[in-house]
Amino acid sequence: MTFILVPKQGKDIQVNAWNWRPTLELLRAEKLINEDEYDRMGAQGCGGQADAALACSIADAVKRQLQSMNPGERMCADLKVTATSKVRQVFTPETKPNEIDPNELYSATFEWLASFRDFCRKSDGFEVY
Repeated sequence: MTFILVPKQGKDIQVNAWNWRPTLELLRAEKLINEDEYDRMGAQGCGGQADAALACSIADAVKRQLQSMNPGERMCADLKVTATSKVRQVFTPETKPNEIDPNELYSATFEWLASFRDFCRKSDGFEVY
């Protein structure tokens, strides 16, 4: 699943759910978005948006996160940073939900977060589609 972030100014940016979910976790942990905003931004076409002030605050929070990371690292769903490569997940009809590690499944790369930071700085606010 791909999310399209449409800025008030500049070019759209696309992000897959694997990178977007932990990004939203970071925003929630930083208290930049509440549960309703988390739900809206985490679903397509549900009115998720950030005004210019929020976009700037998001950029600042992502910048702080990046200061604790290095290129090639990733931030897992639990917000821990790791340099280990992502493990390929294989799902079969026999796969049980408790066999799936969301921290391995969802992780935001350093590179994505840097792109998102820059997007937020230039966007003047954005909507999530």
